[in-house]
Amino acid sequence: MRLLRTEDPRWWLGVGASIGFGIMSKYAMPFFVAGVVCGVLVTPARRFLRNRWLWLGAALSLLIFLPNLIWQIRNHFVYLDFIRYIHARDVRIGRTHGFLLDQLRSTMFAAPLWIAGLWFSFFSTAGRRFRPLGWMYVTPLFIFLAAKGRGYYLVGAYPMLYAAGSVWGEQWIGRLRSGWRSALRAFAYTALALNVTIFGALSLPVTGANSRWWKFAASVNGDLREEVGWRELVQKIALVRDSIPPQERVRLGIFVGNYGEAAAINLYGPAYGLPPAISGINSFWQRGYGNSPPEALIVLGFSHYFMERNFTQCEFRVQTTNRFGVENEEAGNPGIFVCRGFSYSWPDFWKSFRYYG
Repeated sequence: MRLLRTEDPRWWLGVGASIGFGIMSKYAMPFFVAGVVCGVLVTPARRFLRNRWLWLGAALSLLIFLPNLIWQIRNHFVYLDFIRYIHARDVRIGRTHGFLLDQLRSTMFAAPLWIAGLWFSFFSTAGRRFRPLGWMYVTPLFIFLAAKGRGYYLVGAYPMLYAAGSVWGEQWIGRLRSGWRSALRAFAYTALALNVTIFGALSLPVTGANSRWWKFAASVNGDLREEVGWRELVQKIALVRDSIPPQERVRLGIFVGNYGEAAAINLYGPAYGLPPAISGINSFWQRGYGNSPPEALIVLGFSHYFMERNFTQCEFRVQTTNRFGVENEEAGNPGIFVCRGFSYSWPDFWKSFRYYG
């Protein structure tokens, strides 16, 4: 915005740094970069192509991203394997349906504001210098639409359109009669306040689990159910650990199936003296199984078939329920087991155990 408003080409360094740090935190950044490139090529901003500051900004973004790129090269671009699996899963179970409708769902009563911002960027005389902003939105929009992306992938593009729509809207309202100005401003503030209230009530645990509102919110936002019971889960694992003979605890591991379980153990486990979780999912696989391969394992999040195939002995200890009785992924697990007699050598097993979710 500062670059387009001042036309000072040195701001390309800021753009480049933002892109570099952005891609270090989210690999979706190249879709945004595609919008920037398109915005430069098809608008008067293409004059910057002859300016060294644009290319210095591009070089800066690559320099910031270089350590991550080197890691990807050394790990055979594992992210591509991950995203292929995740995308195929999302398409298969229908998570990519309704992409365009999701743009309205995710903005609700603020939709007129970003639509006004898009109109301002593309069609108004005052917004001529900000034409690239419009392309920075529609380019990833069409890419995600064609590639069957999930609806929320585009939400990071809306703040700039909200800003543009606010500026244009304030200028337009300022030209109206006093009564109309007050009415429209009151309407806008009310709509935005409703957005904040509704999104907050559906996204945050504003009431206790199993309250009437919580049940309704959980029916809309299934993630609320998955936020329940993590401390209890770790407490139960600690009790299972305490039931194991002391001589076996020396080489004890906690073997889990998903990243929620692994994260909960790593977050809350140190207070109970628990070792870090072992899991083959996503980047947890990279952390391995410890310097000394475990001999006895507390196992949760795996099927009975998996345990029967990989261990000579598994004993059920406790079910993974929660005190609220909320039915979620953990409550549906077979439970917590103690397993012994691993059927493979850990190095050989670990080579093919990586999976994604």
